Amino acid sequence: MDSAVAIGEPTAVVTDEGLTPPHGTPRHQRKPPGSAWDTSTARKVWTAISTPFWIAVSRIGVGVVFAHLLVTLLPEARQHIGDGSLSGGTWLGTFDNWDSIYYTSIAQHAYSTATANISYTAFFPGYPLLIAAVHAISFGTLDYVDSAMAVSWLALTGAAIVLYRLVARLFSVRVALIATVLFCWFPASLFYLAPYSEALFALEILVVVALIERKAFLAAAIVAAYASATSPESIALTLALMIAAYLAGKGLQWVAAYGAISITGLVAYMLYLWGRVHHPLEFITVQKFWHRSENLPLVGLFRNITALRHFFVGPGEPPGAALPTYANIKYMWLLDDASLALATILLFALIGMWVVRSRRARATTGADGLLLGTEHSRIPTSFVVVAAVIVLLAACTTIYPYGLSTYASTEGEARFVSIVFPLYVAAALLIRRHAVLIAWAVGGCVALALLYQALFNLGYWVT
Repeated sequence: MDSAVAIGEPTAVVTDEGLTPPHGTPRHQRKPPGSAWDTSTARKVWTAISTPFWIAVSRIGVGVVFAHLLVTLLPEARQHIGDGSLSGGTWLGTFDNWDSIYYTSIAQHAYSTATANISYTAFFPGYPLLIAAVHAISFGTLDYVDSAMAVSWLALTGAAIVLYRLVARLFSVRVALIATVLFCWFPASLFYLAPYSEALFALEILVVVALIERKAFLAAAIVAAYASATSPESIALTLALMIAAYLAGKGLQWVAAYGAISITGLVAYMLYLWGRVHHPLEFITVQKFWHRSENLPLVGLFRNITALRHFFVGPGEPPGAALPTYANIKYMWLLDDASLALATILLFALIGMWVVRSRRARATTGADGLLLGTEHSRIPTSFVVVAAVIVLLAACTTIYPYGLSTYASTEGEARFVSIVFPLYVAAALLIRRHAVLIAWAVGGCVALALLYQALFNLGYWVT
């Protein structure tokens, strides 16, 4: 039987192993017809995300095992006081302390009249909505605490990946590695593992800024919209988005549109509160139940410094008031003081680098130039806006314990500033060339992270 084969056309050969590729085409390069995804693509994706993935997963794994060993080996160290006593179980129950009850209760019961009366409205619905979604997707297999932790762990992993990829693209892999490790092991990183909204909000901040840097303003506005339903600090994202769109030459109508879209989550929550408790700003009003108030920047830090001797001598009466300072609380305030002071210093360092590098970039590449992929790249304006707004909000927020106006604390500041990823980038840029400083920074963060996680897992107040 005749067979015609075009000259120069490769032919396939049938063997015992099946149809082999034409001559000159290696077997490992063959792709199924119409397939855009192959092993090499998957390998490239994994290579790109494997480092931050394992950094985040190792933080989660070490944290969970550490908590289990802690309550197993030191059962007598557990504090049993009201809301501070541990939940049942030892693996995940040790993270179900304090504010976690608000998020899981909202996920389960929404904002009922009873919960609204005890100031649940201070907690935004973005995180509880995802908790409820995971619980529903698992058909109830995961309870609300497990669902909350699943959301937090996935968000932490995603945040580490986005942070690493963003910083590696803008600066270098070395800077990205340092920043990601510091982010995952910051002393307040225990809240990334617990049923708290910090990990989710950190991921939202990173995604919005990453989209802004790629000039995907509409996508950034949509993500920021959900972030505005997660935390009131999302105002930083709205400002960063609007400023970036304006600098990119977008018309004022587009700048306003992006800003409007970015706050739709907050507006929706305000409308809900208006219909539920007849007060759209109830989440601000209820702050008085937590003894929170707004003052001039760093007022709480200043008052704590003036009472520093009392922190070490207590418990006892603070200056001008009769408030006992419990042992675990006074050391938490020291962490909050140190975190706020460090965040302020790094913010000024970030602003300084932004000014110097922007001038250098304009001189070498033109007014709109941005050198990417070098450790001397310009600091994006969105980094500065996000960091400045959130740190300023934290610096202005103080707590008057039990309503005493003569004494204030920076309670919660370590948790508030932990999500400000540009500060980790600033720290990484400052210490990137000094191995000793890197070792001290990473080692100190890991040690303090485990110390304060131990207090939290044992049921002590760790804000």
